[in-house]
Amino acid sequence: MGTPVWPANTAIKAVVLDFDKTITVKHTRGAIFQTALLEDKNILVNFAHLDFFKRIVPVITSNAKLCIATFADDEEESLLSGKDLVRKYLDLAFDGDSKQYVPDDQIIAWNPENRDLEPKVVGKNMHLQELAAVLKIKKKEFILFDDSDRNCFLARKKGYNAIDVPEPVRAQDSDDVTGGFSEDSWKEFLIAQAKQGGGGGGGCIMM
Repeated sequence: MGTPVWPANTAIKAVVLDFDKTITVKHTRGAIFQTALLEDKNILVNFAHLDFFKRIVPVITSNAKLCIATFADDEEESLLSGKDLVRKYLDLAFDGDSKQYVPDDQIIAWNPENRDLEPKVVGKNMHLQELAAVLKIKKKEFILFDDSDRNCFLARKKGYNAIDVPEPVRAQDSDDVTGGFSEDSWKEFLIAQAKQGGGGGGGCIMM
């Protein structure tokens, strides 16, 4: 496994990652209530592809903004929840220095249901709208990676780019994970950019 590449001449200025079942294998439900689940080893093992994640994040942030959009609110009775939970994962991946890659205002964490909105209707579009306002970036300059094909469909309908990420599955007899945000989903992005004319020919390959 080498260093992933960024597509040449692309219009994309922001990469938005879903959190649960895109970055993670198991769904966190946006909160941790058990002390054991706060242990570093139990968080690290829940990354779908930790090595790839650690390699791709610097590539993304050298060329664009990296954001997280998740259905997770702060839960008063939890040990860790919402944006703080996402930050915990990111800090473990990057030795406590994840804000250099993903500042707090680029993590949008709230559940539409708790704002009297229907997730199947709004998807991640309002999260994306918040990010567009913060970053002052146009819809066509975003790419969303999400395991929900519904969220991706709704995003595309509003003019955002989106990649459906297969739901991650861990093999029973090993730690290998298929699906989730991975080299395969990144290749899909590179190929799509090349077809749109944003790949600039060479450069849309994994090195």
